[in-house]
Formats: sequence, structure tokens, C-alpha cells
Amino acid sequence: MPPDDPPAPVDPELTAELTALADSVAARADHADLAARLEWLIDLLILRGQLPASFRRLAAKLTGNGDRSVVRLATLRDKYAIASPDIDCAARIPLCGARCCSFEVTLSAQDVAERSVPFDLARPYALPREHGRCVCMDQDGACTIYAQRPGACRAYDCRRDPRVWIDFEARIPAVRE
Repeated sequence: MPPDDPPAPVDPELTAELTALADSVAARADHADLAARLEWLIDLLILRGQLPASFRRLAAKLTGNGDRSVVRLATLRDKYAIASPDIDCAARIPLCGARCCSFEVTLSAQDVAERSVPFDLARPYALPREHGRCVCMDQDGACTIYAQRPGACRAYDCRRDPRVWIDFEARIPAVRE
């Protein structure tokens, strides 16, 4: 586990830029996908020891501090235009356990209008999960809505995500928490 604070002070320009970006994203009504990306970036920098853990408070600005009554839709226009990374997921699922299917996914207006992707009314409009996993997974960990999957799922690239892999090329998955 990395220390709460890195040995060197954080660059004030980085602090100012991250704070301004968090404020800007939080001010948008349609910010869920951008907020998720920024939160992931902040978590990654904290995991690498490049930011102190106190930067997690920026993520709270983005998520509305747990306010589930706010409707947040992903901002993408056409999920089918999103290029997916060239990863053989089926060959890696036995190793990684489809960890990406445990991540929060915000749906777009396109997902909702198509009615092919389920969503959770209690958490509008999030891809529902049961036992911490996407409800669209079959017994083997494969996606049952792959052709219609949300834009966040299409764009996600696990190769450099420390929540999933220690070493993608060597096929060494991260330790499950």
C-alpha cells in the first residue's frame, strides 16, 4: 500500500489544474462519464504515490457526495462510433476475472433510448450490478449484451489499469482486494 503522502511535494500547478478541472466537470449536468475518467486518473496517481490520498476529496465533488437523486447521463453521442481496444477479453477473463465488469458504468441517452441495456432506476442511469458485478455477465464472465454494450465498456482499455493488471503482457493480474 502506498503512503498517504508522496515524499516530494505535489506541484502547485498540478493541484490547481486538477482542482479547476474537478470544479468544471462537477458544474456540468451531463458529466458522469467525464467524472468517472477524472476519478480514475486521480485514483491512479494516488496508487502510484504521485498524489496524496487527500486528493480523493476532489472525486467527492464529482459524484455529488452520494446524491443518488441526480440523473447523470454519459455525454457520448454514438457509442457505435467508439473504437474498442484490440484486446482478446475472452482469453483473459480466466486470469482477470472480468474485473472491469465490477466498475461503475454510467449509461448514455442512446443506451436508455435503445432499451437493450438494463439500467437501475434507484441509481439513474447506471448499469445495474448484483454482488458487485455487472448483471449482464453470464456464468463464464462473458457479456450478454456485447453488441449493444455502453460506450464506457467499448472505450475501456485495461492494459495499464493497476486495478486489473500488474503486468498485462506477462498476463499477471492484480491482487484482488
